[in-house]
Amino acid sequence: MSPLPDVPLRRRLFLLAAVAIVPLAAMSGLGLLAMVQQHREQAERAGLDVTRALATAVDAELRRSTAVLETLATSPALDAGDTAAFNERARRVMAGRPHWRTVILADARGKVLVNTGFPSAGDMPQVAERASFDQVLQSRQPVVGSISRGPRGEFGVPVRVPVVRGGELRYVLTGVIRPEIILEVLKRQRVPDDWVVSVFDANGLRVARSRAHDTYLATPASPSLQQLLGRGVAEGSGVTRALEGEEVYSAFTRLADSGWTVAIGVPVSVVQAGAMRSMAALGGGLLLSLAIGTVAALWVARSINRPIAKLRGAAQALGRGETPVPIESDIHEIQEVADALAAAAELRARGEAEREDLLTAERMARAAAEHAVADAQAARAQAETANRVKDEFLAMLGHELRNPLAPIVTALHLMARRGDAASVKERSIIERQVAHLRRLVDDLLDVSRITKGKITLQHERVDMNAVVARSLELTQPALEQRARSIEVDLPGEPLWVVGDAVRLTQVLCNLLGNAAKFTPADGRIALRLRERDGLVEVVVEDEGSGIAPELLSHVFDLFMQGEQPLDRHAGGLGLGLAIVKTLVHMHGGSVSAASDGSGRGSVFTVRLPAANSSGVIPIAAIEAAPVTRCSGRILVVDDNVDAAETLAQLLRDVGYEVRTAPDGAAALALVDSFMPELAMVDIGLPGMDGYELARRLRADSRVPRLRLVALTGYGREPDRVRALQAQFDEHLVKPVAADRLLEVLRRLLESATVA
Repeated sequence: MSPLPDVPLRRRLFLLAAVAIVPLAAMSGLGLLAMVQQHREQAERAGLDVTRALATAVDAELRRSTAVLETLATSPALDAGDTAAFNERARRVMAGRPHWRTVILADARGKVLVNTGFPSAGDMPQVAERASFDQVLQSRQPVVGSISRGPRGEFGVPVRVPVVRGGELRYVLTGVIRPEIILEVLKRQRVPDDWVVSVFDANGLRVARSRAHDTYLATPASPSLQQLLGRGVAEGSGVTRALEGEEVYSAFTRLADSGWTVAIGVPVSVVQAGAMRSMAALGGGLLLSLAIGTVAALWVARSINRPIAKLRGAAQALGRGETPVPIESDIHEIQEVADALAAAAELRARGEAEREDLLTAERMARAAAEHAVADAQAARAQAETANRVKDEFLAMLGHELRNPLAPIVTALHLMARRGDAASVKERSIIERQVAHLRRLVDDLLDVSRITKGKITLQHERVDMNAVVARSLELTQPALEQRARSIEVDLPGEPLWVVGDAVRLTQVLCNLLGNAAKFTPADGRIALRLRERDGLVEVVVEDEGSGIAPELLSHVFDLFMQGEQPLDRHAGGLGLGLAIVKTLVHMHGGSVSAASDGSGRGSVFTVRLPAANSSGVIPIAAIEAAPVTRCSGRILVVDDNVDAAETLAQLLRDVGYEVRTAPDGAAALALVDSFMPELAMVDIGLPGMDGYELARRLRADSRVPRLRLVALTGYGREPDRVRALQAQFDEHLVKPVAADRLLEVLRRLLESATVA
């Protein structure tokens, strides 16, 4: 038998350290490459995010200008053809908008009738940038034109809106805005100074540039950026060269309505500098790890060699029959050898070994218990964080969904008050759909309420024929794309139940939507309504993908989707069918599912208790009710132009004097000249939020009796409490009914008078 090679322990430790560190070094090298690529991708993603934000800001500025022109186009002076009176009103509008160059009114032939930049009609120039003017004539829609020089050689961007009377386009109203306002929009976004941002019109000419704006105004993009923009996509990114010759990572976003494009350039050197810093840090860490590993190997080898030498001496002493010198070591294995040598000399080795085993077991148990407690604490903290994030998300979602509903509801009320008989049916349809959407938005903010039955039903007598008709109307977009029409079998007489028409419509929409979703376009879908044994029965039958027998009993279980095999090709029967079951049970009914197996279709049956056959269903209609004339000065603060303008019009119609402001700074500026008695403030304002604006208004000695109303999309109880703590007198959630709103205003203004 050949002798084993004599390898020192120090060398073995060095090999062990190398085996551990070399793969780490290789993975670190790959990590460096991945990090460089990640920095580049992050720069492109960040660029796209910034262009989207900038594009939104530019689009909002263009929309505000369009909204002002559309309001100006409603001037009664245009009805009478009184251009002199209109000229005066246009000049007043211009006085409040220093970023506009002029307001121009031209007839359909292009003859300029009013130009606020020229005092007399004889001096007025012809229409500039004719292409956008002709586009308005053809489309009868607002158009944002391209940058061009005016008669005095100044650059401007025309924003044009049609003026239609009696179905005839009589005039084209144009507001020429200065390119500098677009530059101001870019500056407000606080883009880093070494980035370059440009805004191009639909013809590819530069409207604004964050760097050397005046030098490159009305010029095209650099050739490399033109090539990137020429791909014809809504947004994109790539490497280009700026006009100064600098290589940049470019990203762009194109506005859908105006065709304008916002592009940014991030210097490649900036991105690479971050990557190089990361590489230096990682490389330095790797070298430090190698050095520490080498030192640790030397130290460990030395700490092992010394006690081993003592063990060798103790073993030699034991062989000579001598009592070995006790050996102590902090290395567990060496200590065990020392204990074994001591046991040969003394009869205490077993007790010492058992005690050591018990201590080791105790330490392991204590460590396991501490680890379990730490895991539980971490899980609880994670759950609390997730709940807080969910609540914040739902609050923001409710705000964003309620905001567009508010001007719709107010506009409907204004339409009803003006008594346009030609649109009663359409208004009724819109009102029903808005009411339906508003109910669904409220439920969306707390899904657990609807799945656990914690919602309030509006109980009334309902004809199920009308519910079926409403459901077919709401699901028509999904059904009309099918090659085979749905088969509908309805009785000739009304079938009455007592329940909530909106919720029953939601039940049938879910069932019809599932049938359309899981049935081929040429497959059969049938809906039958009938009365049987004192129950009103609705049956939805399809020839779709069917349900496997082992899953049939679980189709109405909550969250039956994802990991379950009940996929049915597109999303499963998860939350939708669970909501159907909950709503039907809340009506005192039942729902069942039947299927002969996968690929053999499904049948869903809803059974509801029938009501007696007497009575009729009240049909809600928008009526123009008489309103008591009011008086007082009201300030409306809302960055949603549509919401602010429709609300202001409603208040003016009942007699109030109203001013609007898009943000907190504008509102504070109006106080001195307008002296409002009541202010209606949106919470989610840009720059200064509604709470801060309320505190400043309360501290303003010019309006000591000012009443404050928070009109917002944030509708949770904590939001109401916070509004009252911010010294608001009332908290109203968008959309609010016009009658209730007017009553609250009347009450608050009366209390201010008494005080």
